[in-house]
Amino acid sequence: MAYTDIYTAATSEESVLRQQIAVAMFKAAVDIINEDEGTENHYNRLAWARKVTNSNSAPVDEAEKWIWKVLENSTIQAAPTTSSDNDVTFAVNSIISYIVQQ
Repeated sequence: MAYTDIYTAATSEESVLRQQIAVAMFKAAVDIINEDEGTENHYNRLAWARKVTNSNSAPVDEAEKWIWKVLENSTIQAAPTTSSDNDVTFAVNSIISYIVQQ
């Protein structure tokens, strides 16, 4: 994929990838709210999840904030305009630990 396609996917408000990431962020947050309290780093994970689910704009804001981190995934980077929901969900779930430590 050309750098310009990656850039457009990362920065355009109309980007399908940004929309997919927003939904994946919301789904991850809901899963964290429902996870076992014994999960490692649960307190920080729960604080992030509540932030994401307590505002209609929060999942979109998180998608915008973390899209470049998601784009570190080589599968997403290779096809940022046609990535599957499963690939995006996998990429988002793989960075949750990083996100909650920031």
